Amino acid sequence: MVYCILGWIYESVWCCMIFHRRGFINRGFLFGPWLPIYGVGFFIILGIFKLLKVKKPLWVFIVGTIVATTAELIASYIIDATIGTPMWDYNGYFMNFDGRIALEPALMFGFMIWLAMCVIQPAIIRLQDKYRDSKAHNICFLVITALFIIDLICRIWLGSNLKG
Repeated sequence: MVYCILGWIYESVWCCMIFHRRGFINRGFLFGPWLPIYGVGFFIILGIFKLLKVKKPLWVFIVGTIVATTAELIASYIIDATIGTPMWDYNGYFMNFDGRIALEPALMFGFMIWLAMCVIQPAIIRLQDKYRDSKAHNICFLVITALFIIDLICRIWLGSNLKG
């Protein structure tokens, strides 16, 4: 859930409000402040890094950039085939490929993966080890999980918020 929330902050706050200066836009398909693809993507990255035994910070950045960019390219084709409407367009970006991927977002994803693997995840593990059995930790976990499930049910019930 941490990476789902951090992904939402990156997309909705950094990309929309700060970088593109468009004002606040909830970039998620859910109501709440989470983008599940970032949580799922992080666990995929964890698995790939464990499989490849990637640990050195420079290699975390390089491999993370390649994996994320490849995933974004594949996802763009899957989205085109299923939804028919692109969900992002990098045509104005330097070194873009068909508007699907570009150098700047690729480097940003590489940096975010480096930050997650080398800074955030070790801190989360230390916090979990310290507070794993605390009542506050368990209550927070249950509340956030319940809110996420309610959000999913509401979105399924009310339909998509994606405008096509």
